Amino acid sequence: MNLIHTNLKRVLLASTVLMVPHGAFAQDQAAQDNVEEITVQGRYVPDEKRATSEISNVMDSEAFSQIGASDVAVALQAVPGLSVVGGKYVYVRGLGDRYSSTLLNGSGIPSPEPLRRVVPLDIFPTEMIESVLVQKTFSPEYPGAFGGGVVDLRTKTVPDEFIFEIGVGSKFNTESTFKDGLSYDGSGSEIFGFGGKMRNIPDALLKDVSLVSLTAAEREAAAEAIPNVWSIDKEPNYPGGSFSLLWGNRYEVGNEGAMGFFAAVNYDIMQTNKDGIRRGFNTSNAGLVERFSFSPNVCKKLAPRGNENAGDDCGFHQTNMDIDLNGILSLGYEINANNAINITSTVLRQSSKRALIEKGFIASEKDELRTTSSIDWIESQVWTNQISGDHSFTPFGNSDTMLDTQLDWRFNYSRADRDAPLGRSIAYVYDEGDDVYITRPRADFNTTSYSALDEESYEAGFDIKQATNIGGLAVDFKTGLTYNDKDRGYGVVRYYYAFPSGHPAELRELVPEIIFGPVNVGPGGITLQEKFDASDYFTAGFETWQGYLSADVEITPRLRAAFGFRYEDSTQTADTVDRTTDQPISVTQNANYWLPAGTLTYEIIDNMQVRLAYSQTITRPDMRELSSAPFVDYERNRTIRGNPNLKITEIENYDARFEWYFAAGESLTVGAFYKKFDNPIEETFSILGEGPLGGYINAAKAELKGVEIEVEKIVPFQEWLGWSWLGDREFYIRANGSYIDSETTIDPANLPAGTTTTNLVRPMQGQSDWLANVTFGFEDYNRGESAALVLNYTGERLSGVGINFVEDEYERPPVMLNFIYKREFEVNAGANRLELSLKAENLLNDDQTWVQEGLITEKYEIGRTFSVGFTFKF
Repeated sequence: MNLIHTNLKRVLLASTVLMVPHGAFAQDQAAQDNVEEITVQGRYVPDEKRATSEISNVMDSEAFSQIGASDVAVALQAVPGLSVVGGKYVYVRGLGDRYSSTLLNGSGIPSPEPLRRVVPLDIFPTEMIESVLVQKTFSPEYPGAFGGGVVDLRTKTVPDEFIFEIGVGSKFNTESTFKDGLSYDGSGSEIFGFGGKMRNIPDALLKDVSLVSLTAAEREAAAEAIPNVWSIDKEPNYPGGSFSLLWGNRYEVGNEGAMGFFAAVNYDIMQTNKDGIRRGFNTSNAGLVERFSFSPNVCKKLAPRGNENAGDDCGFHQTNMDIDLNGILSLGYEINANNAINITSTVLRQSSKRALIEKGFIASEKDELRTTSSIDWIESQVWTNQISGDHSFTPFGNSDTMLDTQLDWRFNYSRADRDAPLGRSIAYVYDEGDDVYITRPRADFNTTSYSALDEESYEAGFDIKQATNIGGLAVDFKTGLTYNDKDRGYGVVRYYYAFPSGHPAELRELVPEIIFGPVNVGPGGITLQEKFDASDYFTAGFETWQGYLSADVEITPRLRAAFGFRYEDSTQTADTVDRTTDQPISVTQNANYWLPAGTLTYEIIDNMQVRLAYSQTITRPDMRELSSAPFVDYERNRTIRGNPNLKITEIENYDARFEWYFAAGESLTVGAFYKKFDNPIEETFSILGEGPLGGYINAAKAELKGVEIEVEKIVPFQEWLGWSWLGDREFYIRANGSYIDSETTIDPANLPAGTTTTNLVRPMQGQSDWLANVTFGFEDYNRGESAALVLNYTGERLSGVGINFVEDEYERPPVMLNFIYKREFEVNAGANRLELSLKAENLLNDDQTWVQEGLITEKYEIGRTFSVGFTFKF
């Protein structure tokens, strides 16, 4: 019997002892040592975090349901030490996504996000996920790119019995639904997440996207072939909707085998408004001055009285229509109890239609009132395919030393795509004399862009676990090998419409569909011009061989040691062009590392244990970060460029945790951690025209330390208060909190030329000092009823590095208080079930805010969201 199985049985035994009267086992204490298999019936299943050799947390489908999490990103906010940025990206122990790895069924997955190295977790609906492991201490079987932790998503596979469910739902947001939103002309397929052919680059433009070889007539044809869509209209926002379908079954094959399948489709659509302010600051002798401001105060200050057309709608106004369309298909064949093969394919799609109007002033434009309209369509897709096998056998026969052998293997092909076709923006300034808005004949006043990213990843690997008994010690040896090869390409082309000299100024006062209409475009009139350079395109590659060897040793019945090392040999490349010299830039980063790890687990008594862990890990620059090609951060309206000189970050990790499992389903854990970084990768900013230009540098060093506490307790109100009317409802409370402190030190020599970073010593980006989650609810397993009140608190975190003597910018995430209620009803005389789900989010109506030196740089209302869903279970 291998070590993991032994520990699981010990946990089962301890939990069973706690669930029965004390004297029941006192009569035959010796019998406990002879127990080989224990079956426990009821709700309690041992916590994987207790049986594993590492410091970890696990969330399963039941936990997803209890907190009403519709996607993995929302669900992981309930895990101690985890926070979610932008509703998508998980920060483990205050460390950004670059310090965490995301795996799907043990394999890496590419990201469709050009500004992120990991896949956004909000694209994974919880209906398709069986469980999520968050491991906070490094163990050799996981990739060495490990700082905060690893998030391993495990999809649902072949069910034990027939399952068929259909669900529908709807959402209502107090800031968006049935209120006016912004939109623009598009295709009918948008509601399913497909932009349609109208947004594709026209064939006339594909002849030469640089326009250099096109004749005047061909350039006119290319300009007129681009859909003449610019203007943004006000349209009512409708309630959001969702649909889900789950189908699976299992079929017995012969005496020992079985085959089965699991399939699921998930669809969600929602329109949301963001109405608020956005500002940036510079320093002056008089203190901070606004570099730009899109806020209501601008209209009051700059709009002259009596001029009706100036307007009073300053600020930023944005509407997103977000569409998720996801699918999974899993096929499984269990040859017998010891051999199984599984094929899993997932398609995860996210599309967003954005319309944005910013009205205010920019200091570089002499404080003129300005309005800018932008439209974008972003279509992202992640496609993963994996075939895997699990095999258990005894190659050494009935040896007393060499026991069962476990072989797991996998082949994985994944692809990520992100298309942003036909993005457009146009700006107008207010002419006080004529009381009109007029666009200017400049390249920065109108833009048309197309961009695309694709990444392919191939991975193959195997793991072998050999259970042994050496000198009376139970020892599990584990070894494995992984090969990974991925390639990424990105490109963007940008154009503007140039006005001829001598054109009538009145033309520029009209709406853009008239200005750039066929009548005005052509030789001698308005012409299409390119405004991109060779550095707007890059290719990158990453190839790595990874191998490991580890041992898990039960030194005594109460002392366990897991230790080993991982070896990684990698080559990372990035190819682009220097935007100032037009010379090619080719970056090759070769590295090989031996990464040790060790964890000691000591069981103080049957239900208490303490863990100590140490490891060395790394984090590499993302392929994009080594390229000087620019990217636009649409979330914060910033341009980012990479740095070919970035180095690999080296990390030392120290962890300790005390665990007390004082009753079935009840526990207390207290942990502490310390991390030391050499060459941590941090963002920096300089000013480029009217906005910041982001980049990346290696800081000299950084440190991070913190403590975590988590408690789970069943609250027997019926017993304490005699409230029998509560029936069989089992009340519980789950609470966790983290305090994290970090410090990073910047070497001025590493800063880009012309950049003055205000604070050379500061916290690490994205790290919150305080994190807290509280869930209070109940489950009634007989009635199929549950309810929960969920509170999530994330302290302020550094979001932007201050430059030119302006202090750092901090994000103040909203305090989220959500309520979830679910109830199942029997239908068709109990043959089927109907589940009703109700959810209310952001009951405190908190907002999203960023501040700098006590002044608001960005703020918008989120609103309360109410949703209702029905799921019919056959």
